[in-house]
Order: sequence, then structure tokens, then C-alpha cells
Amino acid sequence: MDNKKRDGGPLTAPCGEGRGPRASSRLGLAGLVWLLCALFFSLWWGEGGNAPHVAEQGGPVVSGLRPDAAGRQAASAEEREARPAWAALHALVSQTLPRALPFAHWQCEDEASGAGGARRYRITGPCAPLRLAVALLEKLRPAASLDSAPLPGVGGNTARPRLSWTDEGVLEMRLNGRLSHSFHFPGRERELADLARPMPAAALILVMDDLGRRLEDAEALAALPFPVALAVWPLAPKSGATAALAGQMALDCLVHLPMEPLPRADGSRPAPGPGALLTNMSTRALAAVLEPALAAAPTALGLNNHMGSAFTGSAAASRRLCAQLAGRGLAVLDSLTQPHSRLAEEARAAGLVSLSRTVFLDTRRKTSAILAALDAAAARARSGGFAVAIGHPYPETFSALRRWQDKTGVAVIPLRRLLWHLAQRQGDAG
Repeated sequence: MDNKKRDGGPLTAPCGEGRGPRASSRLGLAGLVWLLCALFFSLWWGEGGNAPHVAEQGGPVVSGLRPDAAGRQAASAEEREARPAWAALHALVSQTLPRALPFAHWQCEDEASGAGGARRYRITGPCAPLRLAVALLEKLRPAASLDSAPLPGVGGNTARPRLSWTDEGVLEMRLNGRLSHSFHFPGRERELADLARPMPAAALILVMDDLGRRLEDAEALAALPFPVALAVWPLAPKSGATAALAGQMALDCLVHLPMEPLPRADGSRPAPGPGALLTNMSTRALAAVLEPALAAAPTALGLNNHMGSAFTGSAAASRRLCAQLAGRGLAVLDSLTQPHSRLAEEARAAGLVSLSRTVFLDTRRKTSAILAALDAAAARARSGGFAVAIGHPYPETFSALRRWQDKTGVAVIPLRRLLWHLAQRQGDAG
């Protein structure tokens, strides 16, 4: 009998019959070899080979990763490096807010978790918003020496945080170009938008001393076509109402702080009034007078001296005062009631924003003389970039202010714009 498989063919021969592996087994083995070869070439191509690294969307692959993966890895590394700086900035803001704006109310909105999350503050109540910006600049200045410490993670390859005001009146802080904090002052956007504008080539700042006895004086100044800063006696009967009116009319306010004067030529000593700072005061006694004075005008940008020729002439007394002001964003305007005053100098040494009076408007109480003094102040502004003129609430001064016009290109600007300009310049120099 012929021993052939009836439907025989070489493809169906069983193993063990002496004619090689079964066809199905050979097919499976070939498939396995093909799979191993494909895996080998795939790994070789992905790891380097000789082929160029080209991403699917046309960009180069970085370190064997697709662009989206590489970007996430780089962003994650950058976030880890920035985390200490961002945490330090959050802590700095939390510490600075109550010192700069002690009578304000604030709410942190849209707080994002994790490093790199910007925080949005909404601030209301009686306050001078510029003080927050100036206080933060004081803290962020590298050379700051009073009441400050270096920010962890800020320095080296990390840029310093930058503060700026927007055209919408919002204060923004950015680190390496990324927004870290924004501060919004509802209802005050228009006055704060001024701070985003550059200084004019010639700027005149007008300040009116000795306010707070009559509200009518402040109302007359608010009706002028240009801004005048109101320097308010803290213990005057209408000081609170005057400071409140200044806030309502978007006018700047200063605490007009009485200080000890020098004796007159005849030996008599003029009385600076209650609540005066004296040269022999200890730090504690000085603070006991200063704190109620500052609390009387919570919208004040800073202070200037009423009288005070003895106090401001003392470097030690001026230094004690400026140490009390540090960290609050308060500015110091030295009225220069004596030619050798040390107040502005000590304020700068303490890291405060400071400036000095350029012209007294009404040493001669005649309208014509006051108009001439305004012209002289404008001339000083044109030659020096800015000038500060101080007047007093005399009828002749009000008459001159209503009549005066400068036609030579001098801009009368709010005090806050000059203070912000000086704060930024001082911060850049630091």
C-alpha cells in the first residue's frame, strides 16, 4: 500500500516524519524574527542612529523628547527653581501690607496654588495706595539696610522683582517677566493711572501747609484747575475732614508735623503747637507722638515739618524719626525752615523717598509777590526738571493761585507722581 498522505503536500507534513518542521511552525518563527528586527530598528532610530531628529510638527526633538514633553520638563525645572523666590514674595507682601496700609482692608482673590501662581489683591478703605508701592520698593532694593532681609531665591540668575503701575491704575509685581501679584484699588483707578505716565520735562508740585483748621480752605484748593497737595496739622479740629476731602477729590495729603524750632533773634522761642517732636525725645517718646499723628491722616503719602528748625537741624533727632518711618512707604518732604537742615539727608540714608522745598510762595503776603514766586518756581522746574513750592492758606495766596498761569511748558502735577518717580530712581540706584 502506498504510504502517501492522501491529501498530501509538503506544507502539511507532520514533524518527526523526516521532512523538517511543520509549515505553521516555520511561519510563526519567521513572524517572530520579523518582529524582533522591527523592534531593533525602532529602538535604533529613536536613540540616535544616523537619521536626523525631527519632530512630527517640524521642530527638533530635545534630548530624545518631543517638544511638548521637553517644554513641560523645562517649565517644571524652572518652577522648582523659582519656588523659593515666589514664596518669599508672597511672605513679603503679607508683611508689608499692614505696615504700609494700616487702616485699609484687603482681600486676596484668585489665589493660585503652587509655585508661580499670581495673587490678586483687592484693597479698600482709607489708605494711600502709593505707600504700598514705595514700601515694596524699599524692601526689594538690594542695598536696603533697615527692616529688611534678602529674599530667598532672588539673586544670581534670578532677576529682581519689578513693580509698575498700569494704565488702568493697577499695581503689578513681576518676577522674571511673570506676574506674581496685582493690587487693585476699586474706585481709585483714575488717580492711580497717573502713576503709569512718565514725568514731564518740567514739573511743578504745589503744597499747601497749615491745613485742618477750616474745611473751606481745602474746598478752595480742590476747586483749582491744577492739583495741590494738602499738608494737614494732625491735631487741628478739621484734620480728619480735610484728609477725607483730599481722598474724595484725588488730591494728595501730607501730615504737617510740628517740630521744635530754634529761638528767635530776641531769644524768644516760637510755639510749634501741640504734638510737636522735640530734639531731646527718646525713641519711645518720639513714637508716642508720631503714631497718633500718622493715624489722624491715614491717606497721607508722608510728612513735612511745621517749623522744626531745631529738630531738622539735628542729625540724631532726624535719624530717630526716619528709623520710625522705615518700611511704611512714607515719604519725607523737608520744608527747609533752616539752611542746614539734615532731615532730607537722613531720610535718604534710611532708604526713604525724600525731597526738599524749592520755593516758599508767600514769605511776602502780597498777591503780586506770590505770583512772582510762582513764576520763580516754574523757572526752577524748567532748569532742574522739577520744583516744589510751599504756600500757606492766606487770602493773598488763594488769589494768586486762582490768577496764575504758566505758559512756558511747566506742568503742575500731583505730588504722588514725583514721589513714584523718585522711588523708582532710588530703587534702580540701589
